[in-house]
Amino acid sequence: MAAKSALRSIPIGKIEADPDQPRKEFTDAELDELAASLKKVGQLQPIAVRKADKAGHYRLVVGERRWRAALRGEIDSLQALVFEMDGDEAFIAQIAENVNRQDMTPMEEAAAYARLAEKGWEVEAIAELFGKTQPYIGWRIDLLGLIDDAKQLVAKGHLQVGVAWYVCKLSPDQQRRFLVKWARGEFSSARDAEAFAKACRDAEAQIEILRLDSEEHDEEAQEELVKERKKVVSKIDRLSTAGTILHELAQMEPVELAKLLAGAEGGVAGYRQRVDDLKSLAGKVSAKLRKAQALAAAVTVDLNPDVVVVPGELADMMPEPASR
Repeated sequence: MAAKSALRSIPIGKIEADPDQPRKEFTDAELDELAASLKKVGQLQPIAVRKADKAGHYRLVVGERRWRAALRGEIDSLQALVFEMDGDEAFIAQIAENVNRQDMTPMEEAAAYARLAEKGWEVEAIAELFGKTQPYIGWRIDLLGLIDDAKQLVAKGHLQVGVAWYVCKLSPDQQRRFLVKWARGEFSSARDAEAFAKACRDAEAQIEILRLDSEEHDEEAQEELVKERKKVVSKIDRLSTAGTILHELAQMEPVELAKLLAGAEGGVAGYRQRVDDLKSLAGKVSAKLRKAQALAAAVTVDLNPDVVVVPGELADMMPEPASR
């Protein structure tokens, strides 16, 4: 941080907020709690300010939450360090104060990094300045591609950042449709939501193939599709036999299995390996079916243009998030 003066007491009325402060959201609860603390035990940490354009006045650099709480608690003055710095230096200091304490929402963080990038900062330099990785900075900036409703959900903790990153790659219409499904609880997990979002991106390339049942096509192609569908369905249906066998084996005790298989060719280890191989294959098939399910759902959404998100209603549909 730039050179500073000695600690001084400044009347609260001579301190003004910085309109470029990257952190915008302050809850009433946290301000009330801090105001009560300031009244009871006093100010434990000074704020940081710089000289404002108006003579004898100061603009906040660090400590806006304490300043807001002081106003709420009708405290007359605050202890402050006065720094000599310009607006850009102040902005960087404000980001540094909030980002590593997790006081900023992901969207505030994204906007702050994007502003530095617009000023000519390279992603590598931004990452080094705040102790982040380059991909982290890039992923945060990508979130600015979200539509406003999605940004609000991320800011309020209703939509996880990891899921939101996949959503921000979608078109605005697809984002709205995703949010409707998200608000309705149609995803069993964040992983399913991510798979759906990724499938939406792939849907445009695959949509003509998956529309075979809803458009006019060559009769021979339709017959071939039905034939192949029956083959795959038949194979999957036959897995029920394997499921029954595995269920029966799962009911047996380890001692019984050891007694019966120890003398068999390959021994217990050999049979366990065969089951593990099946487990591995089942996992791969399950992963592909997960993607297929998401892709089919994405195309179904694409074919239903009547789904509309009413701005502001999505947040009301969401349960309260766990505290950040």
